[in-house]
Amino acid sequence: MRAFLLHHKITVLIVCLLLIGTLGILLSVNSRQAQTVLPRYGDVTEAIYGLGKVRTDRVYEVKLAVVKTVERLFVSEGDSVKQGDPLVKMEGNALFRAPFTGVVTQVVFHESQPVFPQQVIVRVEDVARKYIEVALEQQGALRVRKGQPVRVLFESVRGEQLTGKVSAVFARNEEFLAHIEVAGLGDNVLPGMTADVAIEVETKQNVLLIPVSALSNGTVKVRREDKIVSLNLKIGSVDGNWAEVLEGDVRETDALFVSGGRP
Repeated sequence: MRAFLLHHKITVLIVCLLLIGTLGILLSVNSRQAQTVLPRYGDVTEAIYGLGKVRTDRVYEVKLAVVKTVERLFVSEGDSVKQGDPLVKMEGNALFRAPFTGVVTQVVFHESQPVFPQQVIVRVEDVARKYIEVALEQQGALRVRKGQPVRVLFESVRGEQLTGKVSAVFARNEEFLAHIEVAGLGDNVLPGMTADVAIEVETKQNVLLIPVSALSNGTVKVRREDKIVSLNLKIGSVDGNWAEVLEGDVRETDALFVSGGRP
């Protein structure tokens, strides 16, 4: 009787192990199949990416040419002012007024303090006239042109993508810059805030595309007719998710292994 029970337990254990092994194989196959993607024909838009900063294009700073004392301040930082509103009065009845409607973004001195030449006393910015400035790498700057469409995304406002266009490309102190005009920059978007910028430099239509996650040093691995094949490719435009195939024996029926799904 004991021998029978022992034999029965061993049989049950073997069956369980076989079932576990079979299940593991099935899960492995399904996982591998789920991590392959087929090439496709479609459009690809290549973009130059950068981190942009919100700027204003009209700024007024109160400065002096001689040493004087602040007699009276009419504003504080953050105040909204209209054109003609008084900003600061210096000794000798020198009164400075706002030349346009804007916001006071800097007040450096207090009343009765002396001010030396070329020191900023009060700064006013026209926050209704905002743009985005983005620094470019040299290779990117060579491809950016005035009028190109731009996608803008503020990190703190995920999902709300704004559109704009390149208004200028130029160099300043050996730095390559682009100015971006963006419609719909609300009052909550303040000068100095940063945004992710994508400048669309080229769009190609109906080209063969593969996922970027399938590429590794210009090579992809595919399942073709139950075989694993490595292919060397020449890649063209890339939009971040998909890459254009310029040269290489990629077929529409090839199952490309993406990151995490390589054999």
